[in-house]
Amino acid sequence: MISGLVTSDIWCAGCVEGGQKCSGSPRRYNGKLCGSTTNYHDSFKGACGCGHGNTPFRWNQDHYVAAASQMFFDSGRKTWCGSKCGHCVKLTTTGGFVDGHGKSTGEGQSKVFMVTNLCPAVSPNMAWCAQPTPPWEGGQNTFGYAYHFDLENGGGQVSRLGWDNPEVTVDEIDCNHHEGMTPNDGFYRQCECPKVGP
Repeated sequence: MISGLVTSDIWCAGCVEGGQKCSGSPRRYNGKLCGSTTNYHDSFKGACGCGHGNTPFRWNQDHYVAAASQMFFDSGRKTWCGSKCGHCVKLTTTGGFVDGHGKSTGEGQSKVFMVTNLCPAVSPNMAWCAQPTPPWEGGQNTFGYAYHFDLENGGGQVSRLGWDNPEVTVDEIDCNHHEGMTPNDGFYRQCECPKVGP
C-alpha cells in the first residue's frame, strides 16, 4: 500500500516531461535534434539589420522570420550580424510542447523561417536561449533543447498556423524556393548585415 507521494526537485535533463515528445540529452525526435519555440513581436529591425533606421521592413514583421538563440545565431556571441543571419531553418512540429508554456500542435507541420534576429542569453531569456555551446556541440537550454527560436508574430502569421509555442525538429535548409511567406535571399540582401561584409 502506498502511503505517500515522493517528490523531487531534481530536474531530469533527458526525461520526457508531460507534453514533450522529444527525449534524450539534448532532446531528439525520430533521430533529429529538437528545438523549443515561443511567439514574440519585435517592432525594431532586429539584430540582422532588416529595416530602415530602426524601423523593420514589413516582411520582417509579417513573414516567417525568427530570433535564434545566441549559440545558433553566432557562437562567437555577436550581438548583431551573427554568422547565421539570413539562414533558414525548417521547423517541423512534433505534437509536443513544454508544459506550462504552450499547447499541443498537430505533428508533422513544417514551415521554413529565416533568422533575422537574436534571442540573447540575458534575462528574461535565460531558460530558453542560454545554451552554453552550439547545437552541434550538444548545448541545451533549461528544457533540454539544443535550439530555441522566437517566432515573429507581428502580422499574426504564426497564430494563424495554430502554433502555440510548439516543440519542433530543426533542419537547416536553403531559403529559396519556398512558399511566399518565407523570405528569400533577395529579401535578406536588403538588410544591413549582408552589406557589411565578413
